[in-house]
Amino acid sequence: MSSEKCLQGLELQLIEVEMLKSMYPNPGEFELDDPTTLELVKAVVSGELELTGLESRLGYSIKVTVESNKKTLVAELVCNLPHEYPFVRPQIYTRVPEISRERHRQLREEMNNELENIVEGELAVGVLLEWLKERLYTEVNYLLSEPSKKSEEKRCLEPGRDTFSRMWIFSHHIYSKVKRLEILDWGKELKLHGFCMPGKPGIICAEGMTCDVEEFWHRVRRLSWKKIGIVEQEVFPWPESSEGKSALYKFQQFDELVLDARGGKGREYHMDLGQFSKYLEQHNSGHIFNTLFGLDSKNVEDGV
Repeated sequence: MSSEKCLQGLELQLIEVEMLKSMYPNPGEFELDDPTTLELVKAVVSGELELTGLESRLGYSIKVTVESNKKTLVAELVCNLPHEYPFVRPQIYTRVPEISRERHRQLREEMNNELENIVEGELAVGVLLEWLKERLYTEVNYLLSEPSKKSEEKRCLEPGRDTFSRMWIFSHHIYSKVKRLEILDWGKELKLHGFCMPGKPGIICAEGMTCDVEEFWHRVRRLSWKKIGIVEQEVFPWPESSEGKSALYKFQQFDELVLDARGGKGREYHMDLGQFSKYLEQHNSGHIFNTLFGLDSKNVEDGV
């Protein structure tokens, strides 16, 4: 895409930001990921900074609150905008911790469909916010009959779901800030242990109750990837004692693993693989290193 088109896109992004600030003026409703990036975008649009000097993307989150039947539901729309937006699709996802996984999955799919219907070149965030607000009124009604978290946990212990899994996932790369945030959010929401190591390649380890690990993989694989696949999945009986459960975990609560990064072309980078090998050894998982890096590309799926 031409520099002129990118500049036009950045100018439209600034207009949309001002509009969203006026629509969501209360503290905590509209929050920039990095206020410095906004100032840099303004400098590029005004001609004070070259487009090539703008490395970071504009990102922000908006909290939407609805009330119905004496129930309150809060959702967060997280946005990360390529420089070319709105002439390319924005990267957007939702956080709605008060609804069930299945309801949230359905909401995400419907929102993605709504995004696909927006003509490229038109500002999408405001349109999606209005759609989301209307859609949340439906979710408030479902909250009245939604099973409790305790019931959902009990469902996971039904026959065939009473096992522990450790899943190793290999991706061609993980750079996108939005994807990384989603992966972290999902890992924490599902109460998994493990890590996501960004860079090229990207490595994810997720361990926990099998139903939660499989739900995590279902969500991750639906993101847009160049190549991604499961390298190995270890499955064990789910112990009855708390001591036995603790002994199964090799990693702490799910988090991002950042080691010394080595630069490459453009935005490419990879973590120090020597450090990563030591990290795996320290967590009794040294065997997986050769499995990961001896991986044939045929074992991973082509992305969308």
